[in-house]
Amino acid sequence: MRRALLALLLLLVPAAAHAAGETLSVRAGEHGDYSRLVIPNAPTDWRIATSDRKIEITFPKGYDFELSDIIDKRKAHRVLNARVLDMGETRALILSLTCDCPVRTSKGAGNSIVIDIFNKAPATLAEKETDPQPEISEAAKNSEQATPESMRAARDRMIALLAEARSQGVVQLKIDKEDETEAPAEETPAPSPQAATPVTKASHAPETFDAPHADGAPEPLIAADLREEHIQQAVLCADPTLFNEPQDDEGEFDFSAITNLRQRYELALDDEERRDLAATLSLAYIHIGFFEEASAVASPLARDGDATMAVAGALADIAAGSKSRASRQLAPYRDCGPFFEMAYAAAARIDDDNVVPMQEKHLAALRPVTQALRAPLAENLGLNAIEHGDMLVAKEFYKIAKAARGSEGSPALVIMENTFAAQSGETTQEEDSQDAAETPQTGHGASPAAREELKNIAQNPGPMQARALALLAEDYQERADAAYEGLLDDIASQTSRKSASLSEARASFAGAKALISAGRLREGVTVLNAAADSAPAAREASRALARSFILNALMEDDETRLEAVAAFFQNRDFLAISGDGDLNIAVARELAAYGANALVDEALAGVPASWRAQADAMKALSHLNSGDAQGALDIAAHGRLSPELGVVAVKAHERNHDRAGAVAAIKSAMRGGAADTEFANAAWRAGDWPLTTQAFEKAPKKQRNADAAARAALAALNAGAGDLPLSVRETLARNPDALAALAHMFNAAPAVNVRAIDLLSDFTQGVAKEKNFMETGLARIDLDAGGEGR
Repeated sequence: MRRALLALLLLLVPAAAHAAGETLSVRAGEHGDYSRLVIPNAPTDWRIATSDRKIEITFPKGYDFELSDIIDKRKAHRVLNARVLDMGETRALILSLTCDCPVRTSKGAGNSIVIDIFNKAPATLAEKETDPQPEISEAAKNSEQATPESMRAARDRMIALLAEARSQGVVQLKIDKEDETEAPAEETPAPSPQAATPVTKASHAPETFDAPHADGAPEPLIAADLREEHIQQAVLCADPTLFNEPQDDEGEFDFSAITNLRQRYELALDDEERRDLAATLSLAYIHIGFFEEASAVASPLARDGDATMAVAGALADIAAGSKSRASRQLAPYRDCGPFFEMAYAAAARIDDDNVVPMQEKHLAALRPVTQALRAPLAENLGLNAIEHGDMLVAKEFYKIAKAARGSEGSPALVIMENTFAAQSGETTQEEDSQDAAETPQTGHGASPAAREELKNIAQNPGPMQARALALLAEDYQERADAAYEGLLDDIASQTSRKSASLSEARASFAGAKALISAGRLREGVTVLNAAADSAPAAREASRALARSFILNALMEDDETRLEAVAAFFQNRDFLAISGDGDLNIAVARELAAYGANALVDEALAGVPASWRAQADAMKALSHLNSGDAQGALDIAAHGRLSPELGVVAVKAHERNHDRAGAVAAIKSAMRGGAADTEFANAAWRAGDWPLTTQAFEKAPKKQRNADAAARAALAALNAGAGDLPLSVRETLARNPDALAALAHMFNAAPAVNVRAIDLLSDFTQGVAKEKNFMETGLARIDLDAGGEGR
């Protein structure tokens, strides 16, 4: 994470650190390319050192450590084990790593220690962002890398599950329970590796393979005497039951004699034996949730053309967070049945057209999958369904994931729970749960516990952070109340993301809207810029949204308009659209009002040639407003003619007190086809009555108003016209009193004659209307037409 985020976190109000004698909790989790350890509320006087595949974190003596995330739950796959060493006045936590992993240390909110362990140095782990770590102490170097008892138990559980890991041509190992001696392993010939090419039409459904023998012994998936084409077809469509939860009636197997299976795999010299052991080990790892290990073991076999291992590695990658690689691996198997359609949907991007809509058959294919794998598959599918707006399907996957996780929970479940609550205002807990019935509701709709978990996810970098921030941002827009102090700063810090999915980019949209609603326009646009960089598929949508924000802001108050101008210059490369100069012209217009000539030129740099007329008008207007009337006239003389440029030229002549020049500019512009009520106004100010009427008649109807119409009528009267111009009648049609008064001015008084008494009466009434108009209506008209008086 960049220094900007570190600085932001340091500004948050820190929580009180644990006192000596208390227990420090070490939280752990996987984040795709790195493992993360977090020690909340740590004392301030800690020291960290790394070397020799170990991390040594030293604290004052007296602290204990809660290490279940590392030892029992195995949540950080790059950490092999952990132990505590007392060394005089200090106590050290020693973490042994599984690799020569680069380590990044930072301080988080509430005095937290954040340790990220990478497979390889990330782009953000630059020299300027981290100081070299000192080497660990000699005591730490000499500490034994013993396997914790809980890991031994987990490994024993892995071995117990090997009985259910049936695969093509994999060694089937048995043990004689009575003698407790190792029996010879039964082998079936492994099929030749086949290229994993797309399947167009399988001749059988992968879900209908024969069940194992009644005695419980696993049956080889492919008989040795099958024809070659059948072998090839079976290899291409792997048996999905390999990834199912073991059945109660499949018998129990004692595999205590092969607890060193991993060591045997690593030491095996025979390629065929190594392949057999790797296939068995990979499937076993999946059953117990060691997904990164499963992927690492399966990948070489997948590259050699083993379709089953390709699928196994892809499923492990989905669970470990490497969905892009998983979608590539699963693409050839989409036609192998509902299980593979479901798995591909879990890995694919949300805009992938190859994903089929999820149906009951896909739910049915997911339900028997082994528990450790079922949870992440269901979570990914549920989140994708939410992105597509299919809440019914999302809730079904949520139920499956929730059941698979049990009481453990996960960030993905929290996101789904809060999303459903925001949609319906109801909690997602079981209706018959007494706890759910007694849980108080918040305005957000989610349970308080789910709400707090959402805030925790939003404040800690990870795969679900963007979604959590988006939910809180939407809530902020509705209630104008931040869920926690620093929410908007966390949203703004999302600009540091190096890569993001389309769903994360969409989440950034909600965050940007929240920032803008809080008056932080520039930060909102910058978030959209970052979303476009990290998720190219979202670039067009991000750009369009950012441009609309700036254009709308340019119509607000002075401060907001200037903020919009600053956002434009800060993100102009991102905002630019080939062949479109609309935003450039809008920004230049705002700057022209201040006479900022240099900034106007910069805003218009690179504007397409098709927008030159508008650009020339903005440049001339800026010079005019800066007091350089002659500069405006020079630009008008060489610029591309447009009504707006013509108006600027006329006003520049007026600024120079050159009425003749103004009249000449009006006539020149009108000959060029320009039309604008400003020409009629300027002609009125110049006292050219015929030109006033002519310019008003040519002006677009939407520009004509009552004041300009009255001036045009008076100009026509002064010019000796015998009737009210038609353009004036059209404009004043909705103002009958003014229309009647102005029309009466063109009527001559009738000769005095007793027989014409009715005409005299009508004329008298017209005079009364005219008099009223002169006394009231005319007083409201700007006879100077926006000028300084004639």
